[in-house]
Amino acid sequence: MMLLKSKQWPLLVAVFLCLAFTQVRAQVNKLKDSTPEQRARMLTEWMTSQLTLNASQVQQVSALNLQYARKNDPILQSTESKLAKFKKLAALQKEKSKALSQILDAGQYQKYQEIKGQLIQNIKEKRK
Repeated sequence: MMLLKSKQWPLLVAVFLCLAFTQVRAQVNKLKDSTPEQRARMLTEWMTSQLTLNASQVQQVSALNLQYARKNDPILQSTESKLAKFKKLAALQKEKSKALSQILDAGQYQKYQEIKGQLIQNIKEKRK
């Protein structure tokens, strides 16, 4: 798979965050009404099952997910334009990905990237 252009990557990463732990439309509505703590817990559960995290990693990933869910919440709740929100969320996701790469082993991080790539590809196909 050809690497994405650097300007496209933050957009795709932000989209991945929004869709990472949802598989049906009803769950999306549930997420809109959820707290940062609930979103962080759901994402941690998803990552634990998909990436086979050990106990230490679960604790670290949980803390990281909560930290960024709390940082994302004011942005999501703001009245800014979708583009402004997107740019801020993408910047936070880039920071989070860097921290996540320090927690996961190489195989887990690669699998995380592959799943993210698949989700992005599915989104692109649905847009056509």
